[in-house]
Amino acid sequence: MKKQINQLLPTLLVMILILALTVTTYNISFKQEEESCYNRLENASNAIIQSIQNRMQDDLNYLRLIGKDFSNEDHLPTYEEYTSRLSTFEDVSLFERVDLLMQNNTMYTMHKDAQQIQSNDFLTLDFNAEYMDLAHIDSMTNKKSVNYYVPIKQNESVVAYLVGVIQCDTLDEQFYTQIYNGKTQNLIIDTTDGQVVMNNQDILDYDTFSTNGCKLLSPKKDVIKQIHALKSGVVKFEQDGKKKYLSYKPVKVYNWELIVIVDEDVAFASALALKKNYMAMVICEVVILLLYCGFYITKVRRISKKSNEFEKDLNVSHTLIQCVRKLSNDTNQKGAIDDILKTICEFYQAERCYVLDLDFEHKQGNGIYEYGNRNDDIHIDNMVRLCLENMDLVQRFFENQKSYYIEDVTREISKTSPIYSSFISQKIQSIILVPFVDGQQIKGVFAVDNPKQNYYQKDFLESLCFFIKTAMAREKEKKHLENLSYVDSLTYAQNRNHFNEYIEKNRRKELHSVGVIYLDLNGLKEINDKMGHLAGDTLIISASYVLQEIFADNSYRIGGDEFVVIEQDVLESEFMSKYNKLLVRMKELEISVATGYIWKERCLNLSEILQAADQKMYEDKKRYYSIAQNDRRRR
Repeated sequence: MKKQINQLLPTLLVMILILALTVTTYNISFKQEEESCYNRLENASNAIIQSIQNRMQDDLNYLRLIGKDFSNEDHLPTYEEYTSRLSTFEDVSLFERVDLLMQNNTMYTMHKDAQQIQSNDFLTLDFNAEYMDLAHIDSMTNKKSVNYYVPIKQNESVVAYLVGVIQCDTLDEQFYTQIYNGKTQNLIIDTTDGQVVMNNQDILDYDTFSTNGCKLLSPKKDVIKQIHALKSGVVKFEQDGKKKYLSYKPVKVYNWELIVIVDEDVAFASALALKKNYMAMVICEVVILLLYCGFYITKVRRISKKSNEFEKDLNVSHTLIQCVRKLSNDTNQKGAIDDILKTICEFYQAERCYVLDLDFEHKQGNGIYEYGNRNDDIHIDNMVRLCLENMDLVQRFFENQKSYYIEDVTREISKTSPIYSSFISQKIQSIILVPFVDGQQIKGVFAVDNPKQNYYQKDFLESLCFFIKTAMAREKEKKHLENLSYVDSLTYAQNRNHFNEYIEKNRRKELHSVGVIYLDLNGLKEINDKMGHLAGDTLIISASYVLQEIFADNSYRIGGDEFVVIEQDVLESEFMSKYNKLLVRMKELEISVATGYIWKERCLNLSEILQAADQKMYEDKKRYYSIAQNDRRRR
């Protein structure tokens, strides 16, 4: 247990280090993004301020220019002169209207005729320079307004005022600069008396704003005091449970100050998204770390509880590796595969383990290997027949080319399926099946019947399939090459290579009941000369087929027209019967042959009796040609 925990520590340290780096990177990135958001908010406020300053400066300059023109006149402007100069300007300026306040308390306005002011406004102004008054209710419109006064002087004394009336509820349109897609609350505050000069969200006055549930997210609780303590800047506060940011900057138009209020999720959307993503990443890393620790601890506990069983499994795995090595190096592939099947059977404590190499195209089994407590040909024959007769079903079953563990045949296979009835008849309650795949085609099945342990450990079985499939392919190739080297290409009989190997293999052995026949075709040369080599080849093939028919795999073609038969453990009577049958069949086919045969009860030197049989064949051939020569002389 302690060993496994020590093995876990380096991984834990690396994961904790990665987590710490992630958190550090997040803090740095978030601070940078937060600073960027602050800068964007300040820049947006500056854009509004710039718009206000430009608009105010342009309109006030034009108002001053008109006032200067009136000052240069030698008389006070008449109503017609006033309306002529200011009618067009009113339409394009930020002023709701521009009035002319005369010294005699008469006021000219575009909207009414000249009127007498009842109050003593002119006398109470008493200023010689430009002046902006406080927000008040305009007597003509009954709306909150701010008046800007430009004096008209003659002979160094003020004789009238141009009064630009700025209506507060239209200022937002006049100074409009869209920021944050219009999702901000923009206010202009006159710091002289704290009144709201402009508000794009219809807050009635500054006092309403200051008492509307706002609180700073800092030790200071009063937003207003915090604002007054600043020359400019950004304040974070909370209103009605929602976090907001307030940018406070002087407009530099008399005592006006700009306040821009925006929700946190608007002004700091990118920072919040970054925070959310990083938090998700940290949570994922923590979860992965916890899951890994939990998994590893569970694994350690399981290892502690089943150390003996795992030790046994490791030994079996080592044995399997050795078997794979043997399979790769051993020339006896069948023996190596049998060893592997035995190991697998013991590993699973199974009744049977077998490999079926199937050819669905020709509906035949190419190779079969089996090991188990119930090793019987009937079972294997049934399994081969089941697969070949239900080729489509097998292909569909392994359509994903995956291995399967069927824990309970009665529950997992339909009772109408031929597979079910076959499994039940062979007393298969559970089975592991691994397909042999070549490209997209199923070429065989690796099966383990009724495993009692390690049911779900199929990975090494799938790995073994590759080696077994390779070994089987190698074995087929080897047999194919052997056939090419041992089989005569004309007659498909065993050739001289196979004959020589047989002689070498039995050179120093004592053989019993051995029969040997040397056979040579008579007149092959004459047939080739007169009828052509095709006729000669036909004669050789016919003779070879007779030999294979009677002596099966015990006949060899060792030359152009020479054949040898070697049979072991054959009674003399049986051997002579076959020999006589050979002569009869050759005569029936009108094939003339010279033969020499020997049968011995005990043979210490196979080469000697082969030479003796060869000598007898030579003498028989001499007799044939002697008789043939005498016949030609008589003819």
